[in-house]
Amino acid sequence: PIALTPTSGGPDENGCWSGCMADDGAPTIVYTGVSGDRYEHQAQCLATSRDDLLTWEKDPANPVLSQIPAEAGPTRDFRDPFVWREGDAWFMVLASQVVGVGGAAFLYRSSDLHSWEYLHPLLIGKAAESGDVWECPNFFPLGDKWVLIVAGKGRNFPFTTFYFVGDYTDHRFTPEVEGVLDHG
Repeated sequence: PIALTPTSGGPDENGCWSGCMADDGAPTIVYTGVSGDRYEHQAQCLATSRDDLLTWEKDPANPVLSQIPAEAGPTRDFRDPFVWREGDAWFMVLASQVVGVGGAAFLYRSSDLHSWEYLHPLLIGKAAESGDVWECPNFFPLGDKWVLIVAGKGRNFPFTTFYFVGDYTDHRFTPEVEGVLDHG
């Protein structure tokens, strides 16, 4: 069956957008719920399965994260959570932008997937080089480096997938190499 559908009157009433899976005792989907006539409200939601992924129950506390960092400026772009476990905490990177600067990936921490603490930008791009807004971030270790992949887009900028490879120490990412992964 369909895993998730919008809930009338809920934070995802106009769509269940992309996200990822986590397992904190039960398989959990962490996804972006959207509402508003023009998708102007984007918030992060949870749904859990207890029957081998056949059905999903949305968390009654949804959304679990809806506050966009102030440094982003007046934007509605706040989506596509990517979550991973690091030590005894969960971390999440969310795609967005810093208005007038470029696409951004914001970093959060949680002990339980429900209460999220904003840490800082993981990376902020330059609009002319990687788009006004970033989408669909993915952040993972590869050998002794970490890789951030984002889809950039802009008013005069076609969808392009970028990679950044570098050092991740004390929850700070320092890119050393970057480039285009896909032109499309």
